[in-house]
Amino acid sequence: MRSPNLLNQGSAAINMTPMIDVVFLLIIFFLVSSHLAKRENSLPLDLPKATAALDDNIERDTVVVNVLDDGSWQVAGNPTDESRLNTYLRRRAMASADALRLKIRTDQEVPYERIEPVLRAASSLGIGDIVFSVYEDRTR
Repeated sequence: MRSPNLLNQGSAAINMTPMIDVVFLLIIFFLVSSHLAKRENSLPLDLPKATAALDDNIERDTVVVNVLDDGSWQVAGNPTDESRLNTYLRRRAMASADALRLKIRTDQEVPYERIEPVLRAASSLGIGDIVFSVYEDRTR
């Protein structure tokens, strides 16, 4: 049994339309997901100032908790309370292949009693990699 030689006849063609559709969908997906990830870290907060800081360039599964100036919390851009924060952290910790990192962004005027429940929730789930976002005070 011999296969037909379609290339010599000029009738063989590859339809590129499905591949182009998939590429455009992937581009849109990555643009939207990167925009949402950046939005979480760009919420305008008056971060505390520190005399020394380390650049955080390690790629790791990270949960960002924003503590606003009124003491309310936001996770993934959504307002949350203590029970929803515990549920969210537990779900993310179980889904993460590596150790989960908790990044706390807080206004410098927020009292510690609004940050302490976040630290307690992380501790109860065994999340030990906790970082605080700060501005480095270069005037000293």
